[in-house]
Amino acid sequence: MTISLPLRINLISLVFAALVATVLTVIGGAFIYQQQRQNAIARAQIASDELASRAERLLGMQLRYEDFLGFDEQCSAVIRNDPLLSESALFNERGIQQYRSNAGGIAWPIGESLPEPGSTRTLTTHNGVIVVHPVVLGKDNVRGYTIVAINSETLLRETFRPIGWLVLSGMALFIVGLVIQQGIFWRAVGRPLARLVRTADELRPGDPAQIVALQQLTEKDDIGRVYAALARLMQRLADARNELVAQNTQLEAAVRERTDQLEKANAELALDIERRKELEDELRTLASTDSLTGLANRSFIMPYLERRLEQARRNYSPLGVVILDFDGFKNINDTYGHAVGDQALQIMGRRIEQVCRQSDVLARLGGDEFLIAFEAFLDDTQAEALCRRIIMLFEQPLQINSLSLKLGVSIGVAMFPRNGSDLVALLTAADRAMYQAKSEGGGFHFAPTSHTLTPHVSNQASL
Repeated sequence: MTISLPLRINLISLVFAALVATVLTVIGGAFIYQQQRQNAIARAQIASDELASRAERLLGMQLRYEDFLGFDEQCSAVIRNDPLLSESALFNERGIQQYRSNAGGIAWPIGESLPEPGSTRTLTTHNGVIVVHPVVLGKDNVRGYTIVAINSETLLRETFRPIGWLVLSGMALFIVGLVIQQGIFWRAVGRPLARLVRTADELRPGDPAQIVALQQLTEKDDIGRVYAALARLMQRLADARNELVAQNTQLEAAVRERTDQLEKANAELALDIERRKELEDELRTLASTDSLTGLANRSFIMPYLERRLEQARRNYSPLGVVILDFDGFKNINDTYGHAVGDQALQIMGRRIEQVCRQSDVLARLGGDEFLIAFEAFLDDTQAEALCRRIIMLFEQPLQINSLSLKLGVSIGVAMFPRNGSDLVALLTAADRAMYQAKSEGGGFHFAPTSHTLTPHVSNQASL
């Protein structure tokens, strides 16, 4: 069901007024409750002070608490005619109840801060609000405490009674104001607005007679200005429609022209996409290749080794890594410059490639450090043969221009899973083995066994 605009505005006004009334009622109720509570506390303070005065007079007569005759009646007397007070009691200085106004009595406020002589303290406990007054003999000799409890139920009743009258009065005023507002609003806004809505529903675009009729309805009030705006809008729509028809032919011609241009642009775009794919392939190759030697780089070899290790775990197949480091390479850079060092690295990479199998992967890790990832070696003898072939390659000096450069090589070998079950452990073992070989003056060194489990070689690997 569609709700008319005047009714929607009235509903919004009603909701807002109800919200304001609710907020004011809550604030007024809180204020009234606070006033009633302060009144009850003041009465409790008077009652506790009166009860303490009676006890002080008896103590001044050299009597003990046990000798107070009829003091339960004294406790009842100070609260008897006050419905806001529920109980009163007399405690000695040790917190033991001596007299009370009724059979239940008041619990001692354990752990609460008690008042100093000559003052009272209002405490809120699990039993409600109480007022504590010290019983003083002499100047500062506290001999006990009187406690008066406030009747919470009566306090709430005394609060809700004026709140109820406040709410009823507010509702009556609200209803009267709503009726008056409805009559004024309908005459001033609702009826003209309903007429405006009917007029807008009957509009026919492009009808000059309606534009003239709207212009005749123009008045000086807000609704009249809306009619004038509608007339101007209808005139602009008619002008825009005529202009649109005039431009339609030009637009069709422009569309045909743009279609031809788009076809040409699509053809050029297809060529650009093809060139972009070629460029991406080239960039991908550069990202995984060492720019100096043309070998695989660290960014490629590490993810590759992770994948090969996962396959080795599933297939129970052996996998090994060889890390090579060249002795004396730093002297070449320091003595002959980095240009000669770069040429030396290129020659070193080509020589190592000569002894690698097609299934092996050779990568440059950085500087003069290289790595070979190999698999399908059935025992250490084959890995040892690979290391010896590498060492033999570098027994011959490197010939660069007129220079003859001699380099030594240190090789570390680690096997999965014998020397490590993950990539970090495997590379660490190979690196340590390489440094062990370097400390022994070069050559190769196998990493010591760190796992008792030996890899099971599948029939395929054996073949």
